[in-house]
Amino acid sequence: MAGVTTDFPQNGPTVELTGDDVDHAAHTAPFTGAVAQEAGMERLEDAEDIWSGEVSGRIPLKDLPPLPPRSHGFFMEPLCGVCVVTVFSLMFIGIVLGTRGASDNDDSDHDRTIRDISQVPVYLVWAEAGVATLCVLYLLFGGAGVVKRSEKTCYPMPPEVERRIRQRRCLDNMPNISGPQKSSYCVRCLVWRQQSSAEKDPPHHCSVCSRCVRGFDHHCGVFGRCIVRANMPCFVTLIAMLPAGFMTAFLAIMAGGISQD
Repeated sequence: MAGVTTDFPQNGPTVELTGDDVDHAAHTAPFTGAVAQEAGMERLEDAEDIWSGEVSGRIPLKDLPPLPPRSHGFFMEPLCGVCVVTVFSLMFIGIVLGTRGASDNDDSDHDRTIRDISQVPVYLVWAEAGVATLCVLYLLFGGAGVVKRSEKTCYPMPPEVERRIRQRRCLDNMPNISGPQKSSYCVRCLVWRQQSSAEKDPPHHCSVCSRCVRGFDHHCGVFGRCIVRANMPCFVTLIAMLPAGFMTAFLAIMAGGISQD
């Protein structure tokens, strides 16, 4: 959606308001250049005189409206990922332990070196299952990349947003507000989102997680969480455990065949 550019006489720069992934009607917020210059960098200590004197002091964090409720998918989608990881882990463990049990029940003489080799897949499969479990737990509960409310992220609050909150009016028809240095203010989470130079994608408000995240790559419908720059190594490691499990099972089968010869 095209942005709305607003000029004000306070000798400040022009501020462009954009929808920023929200399909709302354009709304002009009286966000002066002096305040915009501070936004996204440091909190503004005093908020007086930035909105025609109507806003006297900022709204405390504890008095802000609650964060948007999580969607249904946030709770249901992880069930799919947990089931997939559990099934494959049990399958690989069963294959490896099954081949080991067959070789242990063989009454013929075996070389000690061959027996030691047959134990390697057992250690590997348990290690892979453990790594996969840790990765799933981090993805689900780590909260990587989430922009949390704090003194630094919530202030200075754009005057139009603060006015609506004080009047107990809904913010749903407002677009996000653009600030300097690739920053933007999310009117749902009520936080400033600053894009760092290391992030190729701007911060994003996920409609499923109902939170703003930095370094957004995609929302994973299997695990029900946003994959961002901070948890991407964990996500890649988890995916890599699948082919690693197949290779370990193959090695176990081969080692079991050798031990029976």
